[in-house]
Amino acid sequence: MSKRISKMLFSKERVELNIVDDLKKLNTTYYRSTDTANSIIKGLLSEARAAESKIDEAIKAADKIQPIVTEVRKMAQELGINPNNIKELQSAEGAISESAEYKQVLATIKKFISSI
Repeated sequence: MSKRISKMLFSKERVELNIVDDLKKLNTTYYRSTDTANSIIKGLLSEARAAESKIDEAIKAADKIQPIVTEVRKMAQELGINPNNIKELQSAEGAISESAEYKQVLATIKKFISSI
């Protein structure tokens, strides 16, 4: 075999080895990154489920607050008390208002959980 053909074959083998090395490096990067991402996603799912549970609990409480607020307002008026002076009533009405926002947050969390 001539020297020229030998050099060409050697060069071609070296190029092929370089490509395989590049492929190996990229595979390593890919799998390391996806392993890390999967760990993060598992953590996010766990946190999202915990938040979902707490928000659901809060919304259920807020739903039970509404009829009591109505009753307290009615009783306050019957007794001649200004309902706006009842601190707990103000706080309960705030909870009812906020619960509407948390319902939207809950819907977003549920979409996130179901998409994974």
